[in-house]
Amino acid sequence: MEQLLKDLAANVGYELIPNPFDTPFEEASIEGLPDSKQFFWPVPSSVLNDKEHEEFRKMCVEADIIDTVCTTSFPWPSDENAHVAILLIDVTRRRRGSIKFVHADEWDISKDTHMAGVCNMLIHDLFPGEHLLAFQMNEDQMDIWLDEPWSHQVCVCAACDVDSLLPKDYLYEAGIPDNDTEEVCLASEVFDIRYPISAKDIAELKGTAILLSTNGLLQPQLVTPGEEVPSLYNKMLLVPEVGYHVDFAVALQLFTKEEVLRQLPISRRLTISDMWRLKLNRVGLYDFSKEERDKFYEDFLQSVKAK
Repeated sequence: MEQLLKDLAANVGYELIPNPFDTPFEEASIEGLPDSKQFFWPVPSSVLNDKEHEEFRKMCVEADIIDTVCTTSFPWPSDENAHVAILLIDVTRRRRGSIKFVHADEWDISKDTHMAGVCNMLIHDLFPGEHLLAFQMNEDQMDIWLDEPWSHQVCVCAACDVDSLLPKDYLYEAGIPDNDTEEVCLASEVFDIRYPISAKDIAELKGTAILLSTNGLLQPQLVTPGEEVPSLYNKMLLVPEVGYHVDFAVALQLFTKEEVLRQLPISRRLTISDMWRLKLNRVGLYDFSKEERDKFYEDFLQSVKAK
């Protein structure tokens, strides 16, 4: 295990600390850590969110020295209830003010292809396309482990929002339980998403729409036809689809909620694709217009008569 962690660290330009499984995650251990600017500090996954280590976690986050937290599939040698988690400590901090989480629990770094997959996730914040990966992988691994699930396994979060360092607290799971499917919709089902936009788009609106920022927080605001907006740079427009009566008060609140923000990248500008697959809680968000309901019942009656 120690050799595997050394290999993983070396592949991404880090150094594994001495005595990795005997160095407790506490302030007293700092003096024994390497004088390197970038190193791996393996810890039991239990220390990432327990009360005992809360103050030291907070200290590390405030010091802005944790670049990445990576959970693995391997059991901690002296604790059968915990797995090995790796803190990538980086004094240089290219990703200032944020922490990256890599959820590698289903990878086995003792296998070459899995080692390559984890290395790719540690190096690339976003999936760069198979031809741009730092470590090449065969097609089976690409299709199964990287392309689709990338956003489920890699997440960059603002450090000021991190109270715990448990990745599952911050990685938004896109899979929706069966019993929740009726309460979830895609943003693209409810809204026509327009980006980039101009004053002409605002002037030609038929009713109220929502402006979102494509940088940082969404900062939702309502806009009406012909309204003068100071700047439409880095703005995205969400126009309710025909037949959808949107409760804009609910919508504005939704776009500030953590379960929505977690689904979106914070390290780059939003795209239509990001917003297209955004999952929203549909409860209270919209109702169908009277015309749409009438049309639905008319179509239903016609289908019954046809049978």
